[in-house]
Amino acid sequence: MARVLYGVASDSNGHCARALAIASRLPEHEFHFVGGARLRERIGNRYPLLTLPVLGTACRHNRVDVPATCFQASRYLTGFRQVRRRLVNFIEHWQPDIALTDYEFALPLAARTAGLRCVSIDHQHILSACHYPVPAAQRFSWAMVMASLRLFYSNANLNLIVSFYHPELKTTGTNELLPPVLRPAVTEIAVRPGDHVLLYQTTPTFTPLIDAARQLARPVIVYGFRNAPATEGNLTFKPFDPRGMLDDLAGSAYAVVNGGHNVICEALYYRKPILCFPVAGMFEQYLNAWHIRTLGYGDFSTSHAPTPALFHKFEARLEDYRARLTRVSIDGTATVVNRVRDLINHRGAA
Repeated sequence: MARVLYGVASDSNGHCARALAIASRLPEHEFHFVGGARLRERIGNRYPLLTLPVLGTACRHNRVDVPATCFQASRYLTGFRQVRRRLVNFIEHWQPDIALTDYEFALPLAARTAGLRCVSIDHQHILSACHYPVPAAQRFSWAMVMASLRLFYSNANLNLIVSFYHPELKTTGTNELLPPVLRPAVTEIAVRPGDHVLLYQTTPTFTPLIDAARQLARPVIVYGFRNAPATEGNLTFKPFDPRGMLDDLAGSAYAVVNGGHNVICEALYYRKPILCFPVAGMFEQYLNAWHIRTLGYGDFSTSHAPTPALFHKFEARLEDYRARLTRVSIDGTATVVNRVRDLINHRGAA
């Protein structure tokens, strides 16, 4: 049995879900997690947690709030020396065999200081590892995220990049492209046809999207906007519930999401067409949405004032999207877990 220290960017449901999906399939090893306080809500009592500050991204009106994000980062970095020392002390005390990180900033740096090998498992590193188009309108967003990746998230020994699309790698050796990871609950819920729309947004201030959804002929189940259940016309608001949202997704006509990789993969697993509204300033979300359109699985919009006409145009092509989705095979969990197991057992380079 090996000891595994796992750092998780706990300001995102997707990062937490992926990390827990991997850890739960490696019961032969001992895991200890590192991350923000929100991670405790996801872990419960399944694993011990070392709580640390989170380097996150502030969003408003479906766009990155750059001043607020920079302010948060400056506050985080002011106290980072103490955070790293605390982590290094913990590594020296607990003596892990390997560190894993899912877009968490502090652990790779502490691991490097302590001489502990560290493996990154995330989707974001597709941006630094692969070739892809960058439209002129997205150049600033791309430059910002690339600066963040290089400054804060490039300290692991190996990047395992999990993705539903596989662009050409710039270099191999320290980067590997693997298929997506799905949490166990995804495969436990049966897909079924439905008439409602599943709408999930991680920026609850994007109210124009809700206004457009109110005018649809279909019922719309909304997650991410309110913490209390409510029904208003064709809209049913529900508080965030990972299992309940999956069930509503599996029985939907199609999904409306930002551009987060995990929820896109869950919709693809259920073969549901996807309409993306990527958060402005998050180039990774834009690239995910662009591939959804390019692969024929759905469409995306960068509009900050979506209209019912946009939805009607999307719905006119639902059968085309569904036909393309019949050829999708998305679950690469076993492949990723086996690769991680090999790394933990020293059978793979890191």
